[in-house]
Amino acid sequence: MIEDINDMKYVGSTTSKLNRRLNEHRSHKKHGVSVSSSKLNLHNSIITQLEQCNLEHKKERERFWINGLDCVNQLKLNFDKEYNKEYHKEWYEKNKEKKKEYREKNKEKQKHYHKNKYIDRVVKECMDDMINQLLL
Repeated sequence: MIEDINDMKYVGSTTSKLNRRLNEHRSHKKHGVSVSSSKLNLHNSIITQLEQCNLEHKKERERFWINGLDCVNQLKLNFDKEYNKEYHKEWYEKNKEKKKEYREKNKEKQKHYHKNKYIDRVVKECMDDMINQLLL
């Protein structure tokens, strides 16, 4: 949950580190991407982990918190899949050009980020293999 200085709240699930996710929200707002969290004062806010759960329960738990808290989320995660599908389609169409501009502007940055993620994954796999070999 992100909460700003005005007690406005945004709830979302993530697999990223919290600070990284908050910075992504700030970047979206800076580049004019239309998302619910943009309503918050993201430079005077804190991000809090409400709970931790398995990936398979992530959306269900996110829905629980969004529907249970007074938050700015535009899309209340209900069971109306057609509504959700239409909302996401409209959002994509509305933000298609902004997303394209952002990708073009940050192409090198993204390339570097994905390269580092790949290196981190390979190093972790190698370390895991080494540990498994030592334990055998």
